[in-house]
Amino acid sequence: MDWMEPRNLREWAARAFSLPPILLAAAVLALLLTELKFDWLERAVGATLVTTNAERPESGAIWEKGRKTAAARTTVERLANDREAYQRSARNAGSLSEVVGTLSSGQGVMLSAEHFRELYQKLPQGFAAELLSPFDLLRLVSEGRWSRTYLEKSADGLMVYLLAPNNHVLRQVKVGAASLAVLARGSAAASRSLEELSGFQNRIYPAERFFAALASLPADVQRSLIAQPERLLEISGKITRVGISDESAAGLVEIGFEARSGSEQQVLLVQAQDWAVWRLRSLLEGRKDGAASTAG
Repeated sequence: MDWMEPRNLREWAARAFSLPPILLAAAVLALLLTELKFDWLERAVGATLVTTNAERPESGAIWEKGRKTAAARTTVERLANDREAYQRSARNAGSLSEVVGTLSSGQGVMLSAEHFRELYQKLPQGFAAELLSPFDLLRLVSEGRWSRTYLEKSADGLMVYLLAPNNHVLRQVKVGAASLAVLARGSAAASRSLEELSGFQNRIYPAERFFAALASLPADVQRSLIAQPERLLEISGKITRVGISDESAAGLVEIGFEARSGSEQQVLLVQAQDWAVWRLRSLLEGRKDGAASTAG
């Protein structure tokens, strides 16, 4: 075999077309053709990667993308489960306070128009009027465009969106945190006594004495004290005592009606106008100015 560099083109051609280069080229061509037809190289590489996969570190763009995909899928599943739980709690709630109590700040829940109307009818009149005028609600019902209501709790209150079928916002109302606290207090008072509620100490009267004083007041004053007297008729058991709060907020004062049925007791809280409460307390405490006001 000649190991010297070819001296001319003829020697270059003779060496290029000799038997060893031709056999080498044929072998390479055969490998390429079989690779194109059978993909044996990709299969061999894949089998090798599968075999050594457990020993290789989980690093690189593919692994990172996989981890992000798995984390995103887990988050979506958790949000979907949480949303379903909120919806289920909202569907089973018997009052607006129960619905709000299931939500954390930034969370929301969708209610049907019919369910929201049921919850609205159970609200104290003062709170219901602050939330939405009943005349506005009647107009929306008569128009037939209101299909559902979305409630979203925030750090400073509750946002209420009345929606059309295409999610167009018909009305948007915000309820402040202070009003929500009053509503929650009313729900919490359901199975407690007047002594257990703050603000009623030393202002608790027998029911007979309270209603006798109430009956002596003019009709407009009575309505300012108990805007929804039919709610008292729905109480199970007999009303035995009535408490009047010593705190006033936004011109309203709480009145608590305690009822007993066997061994069970409950308290229903209502919001009354503070000026009307002052006239009633004047009668209950036997002040002359209250009598003069009643006479007037």
